[in-house]
Amino acid sequence: MKKVVILTTGIYPTQGVFTLIKYLTYSLISNDNFNKKYDLKVLVFYETFLMKIKKFIYNFFLIIKNVFFNEKNRIHNFNDLSEEFIKENNIIKDKIHIFSNQKEYDYFKPIIVFPILSFFKNKNFKSIGYIYDLQHKDIPKFFTQKEKRRRDLEFSNIIKYNDKIFVNSDFVKKGVLKNFNVSKNKIFKIPFSPHFTDEVENINHDLKEKYGINDNYFIICNRFWKHKNYDIAFEAFSNFIRLKKNYQLVCTGDKVDTRDSGYYKDLEKKYKDLIMDHKIKILGVIPRKDQLNLLNNAKAVIQPTLYEGGPGGFSSYEAIAFQKVLFLSNISINKEIKYKKAIFFNPKSSNDLLTELNKINFKNEKNIPIKILKKKSDFNRSKLGKFLFNSIDSIINN
Repeated sequence: MKKVVILTTGIYPTQGVFTLIKYLTYSLISNDNFNKKYDLKVLVFYETFLMKIKKFIYNFFLIIKNVFFNEKNRIHNFNDLSEEFIKENNIIKDKIHIFSNQKEYDYFKPIIVFPILSFFKNKNFKSIGYIYDLQHKDIPKFFTQKEKRRRDLEFSNIIKYNDKIFVNSDFVKKGVLKNFNVSKNKIFKIPFSPHFTDEVENINHDLKEKYGINDNYFIICNRFWKHKNYDIAFEAFSNFIRLKKNYQLVCTGDKVDTRDSGYYKDLEKKYKDLIMDHKIKILGVIPRKDQLNLLNNAKAVIQPTLYEGGPGGFSSYEAIAFQKVLFLSNISINKEIKYKKAIFFNPKSSNDLLTELNKINFKNEKNIPIKILKKKSDFNRSKLGKFLFNSIDSIINN
């Protein structure tokens, strides 16, 4: 009988965690050795009605504190991502199970569970923890003292109570070794292996018409978090179109920054004319299939971020899978990307980004046939699948 391996979103996962789970799942099931030896279960968090009521009450008290005590507590949204994840991943529906409490892991009698974003003092299985970034250490101004203490305790416990730790980059690995008491051998870095997990299509003119998009556009696919550094990209683009008026800048992603609720509103106000003239298109959250199609047909992807836990974030990962020109901030973690179409710029200088944009003749940039892209994608998926299988196998056998 095959031993059960659980991939879990954890309790209250972010969109980034769901994306990570998707990539890990499809990589694992592409590995024949894993399929012969293990039975994969994908546990997806589901927020019950009672949980929503408790969150509503908790948010109410946080709002009171923010208003009357001038605190900056983060208000928590309801988590509706599970339904979207299940809908988008029909191929693996037989492996997906919803859960609302970590105690439910025991029902499946797993041999190992990962990636764990919390900890278990008493567990009947092996586990791999996951540390996504050390943002509270590297850019502490975005966090309250309370949040910083909470994250320190959370990460210390993840390290203490899990058998191994996954990280997405050398940058985060170095940060964990520097800031926490942990052995170097306990940390595994997930290899950077861009590949597709979704069906992708060639040019879709109906989609462009749906969103009011021209043939010439750049795209940014991030949440509107302050550290994503939209200001620099918008300023550079506003100068770029003075000479190349037929271009647009398309932005997809959630407009809410729970740490700075006024960030998007300030951007919208500052660039109101460009937004009204449809030069900057703010699409917000759109279906994943649409987002990937738009990325595939963009002239280039721009990633102006000031901070990431994985090289370039998932939008860079997807840009490379589609072999797109990628304008990328030159922060240290992004330098881990080795990609011939990556163009680095100073994220604190809109003029530097503008200079790099003006260097490229985008007329020469053509979409690469999907069949060719898929060959590279399949290779990278197999590479990641092999790494995950070997990692799991070594932990279980030890």
